[in-house]
Amino acid sequence: MSEKTTAATEKRGFKYYWSKFQALNGSSVFLAMLAALVIFEVILQISKGGAGGLVFVTPSNLMMIFRQMVYTGIIAFGLTLVMLTGNIDLSVGNMLTFTCCIAATVMMKTDNAALTVLATLGVGLLCGLFNGVLVSYVKLNSFITTLGTSSIYSALAIMVSAGTVLVIPNDCSPAFRALGRAAIGPFSILIIWFVVVAVILGLILSRTVYGQQIYAIGANPIVARFSGIHHKRNITIAYMITGLCVGLAAVITMANSLSSNPQSGSGAELQTILCVVLGGCAVQGGKGSVWGTVIGVLFYGVLSAGFTSLHMSQYLQWVVMGAIMLFALSLDVLKGKGVKLWKRK
Repeated sequence: MSEKTTAATEKRGFKYYWSKFQALNGSSVFLAMLAALVIFEVILQISKGGAGGLVFVTPSNLMMIFRQMVYTGIIAFGLTLVMLTGNIDLSVGNMLTFTCCIAATVMMKTDNAALTVLATLGVGLLCGLFNGVLVSYVKLNSFITTLGTSSIYSALAIMVSAGTVLVIPNDCSPAFRALGRAAIGPFSILIIWFVVVAVILGLILSRTVYGQQIYAIGANPIVARFSGIHHKRNITIAYMITGLCVGLAAVITMANSLSSNPQSGSGAELQTILCVVLGGCAVQGGKGSVWGTVIGVLFYGVLSAGFTSLHMSQYLQWVVMGAIMLFALSLDVLKGKGVKLWKRK
């Protein structure tokens, strides 16, 4: 290696790797999340009079935040694919409720873990297929379409549950309970599900032809169509993957809680969309990543846990989260129009 090459490598140092980090999707949100952790810790320390020791940024609290965001995260990973195509799915909340009711009903009647998992995933897949066909083949607006199918899934959930809370017996199949309560070494099965789904979908987007086509459809659907990309099929598959993710989230939820409420998924669609947007996914499509969504999910979890620790009411939390979503969407629109929000020296 020449002296010039060695000098150039040394010059890279922090600035070089910092620029690489900034190029990652969701890097700004990661820094914002770290800042939020520090701010909440400082506020709670002040409120407790600085009694000594960490209050908010503790291993147990961070692990609890991670566990609480697993279900939202898994759905958000699937929704990332849909939003990358320039579409949206507002039905995931009530789809989750419906699939939870399916899981509870099948488990209560059969006590068969395999059958329950297959039935729940199958229903989620069919719901995603239904959404995808309406959006891509029938060519209906995704916002209006999934708003309508959300009402359908809500009604189906009430029909399946008869409007009551479904409770799976505690002595049900151990194999089923293990899907939401087991641990592998020091890690909860919930965290393992989160990581596995994120890695699989991340690899699909970054390492497969399908992933490249998803980005192309979102960036410019007309050019993608004339390039020979089967956009209708790919969009439908994205919705089906989202449906599978919802079904998996339902299985894990039921295995962990053993109870299903006809309104359990209410508001989940807003949480997942906010996580995806916070992660840097462009609403217009064509830009984003599962890595970014992971950061968006964790950031949302930190904010939610922080507000709860400050005894903020649930209603006020929704106001703040809504304001954050509007702010994130505004930034996304400005970036889409080529507006430079700050200049780098």
